[in-house]
Amino acid sequence: MKTLRIVVWGLGSHAINKILPAISLTSGLKLYGVCSRNNTSVTLCSEHWNCKGWLDPLFMLLDPLVDVVYVATPIGLHYLHGKLVLDAGKHFWCEKPLTSSIENTSELLKLSRNKNLSVCEGQMYLYHPQFNQLSRYLRDGRLGSIMSIACRFGIPPLANPGFRSDPALGGGALFDVGCYPLSAIQALFSDAMFNVEYLNILAQDGGVDTSGEAVIHLSNGITAFLEWRINCSYRNEIEIWGEKGSVFTERIFSKLHNYVPVFRFKDIKGFEVTELGEVADHYVLMLKHFCSIINDPVASERHRQSICQRAEILDKILTKSQI
Repeated sequence: MKTLRIVVWGLGSHAINKILPAISLTSGLKLYGVCSRNNTSVTLCSEHWNCKGWLDPLFMLLDPLVDVVYVATPIGLHYLHGKLVLDAGKHFWCEKPLTSSIENTSELLKLSRNKNLSVCEGQMYLYHPQFNQLSRYLRDGRLGSIMSIACRFGIPPLANPGFRSDPALGGGALFDVGCYPLSAIQALFSDAMFNVEYLNILAQDGGVDTSGEAVIHLSNGITAFLEWRINCSYRNEIEIWGEKGSVFTERIFSKLHNYVPVFRFKDIKGFEVTELGEVADHYVLMLKHFCSIINDPVASERHRQSICQRAEILDKILTKSQI
């Protein structure tokens, strides 16, 4: 497989601290350039990573050597920027969520399919051994029939929230952190139908939503209890309760590259044991997976379907909440 030349469009702290270093560690990828309206960021990043830099994305998209564009711009701009990327004949990889509406997501997926280009959504935690190990616990029957799943993700106030405080740019707790618990239940129970039984979303007056709580009934009989918040004490965890036992693990959605996952099991009588997971950089594993599906039409379509399912669940929340 040839080395793919990738450009990162959008140079916020996440892209600079997480995505650019991960690209440098991913075999099969070469950081060809960076693109941003911020001249200082473009200059510093292009010099540090010895790559090209653009202030105007239209000039970047005209470069015939660009294979992939990783869009790390505000969520509210993903649809417009993704369409430009696909129309330019480049593979479109993007921060989560892909867009802020199911209509826009569906349009981009259709466009990518027609142009035979990959579309990938940056749900990095799905590629970490921790999540794979959790999935195996469900498949091997250790917990018995699953009764419920509980997910919580909350983050403290950010020093520079940027677009996250602007509803016009896709800010708010649901898009920023709520999409993680929603994507987790979709990944763990992808064959089930989802019905939102209860939803409570709080928002600042004239501002973005700051928290959400949801009870979702799955067609396989499982109940999901989901909670997400911003500007609060940090929580990042998932617990699955089965007839034979339960398992709890922290840092499921976001973690440092050297984090050692811990799984806490309780058997049917409540006695607890712990098991450790593998250390890995989930951003690198995510990018490796994205590279692997470019020339695999079946895998590419499977990834599109996962994005579509996540968008459908998010749309159920948006429709019920009328955010």
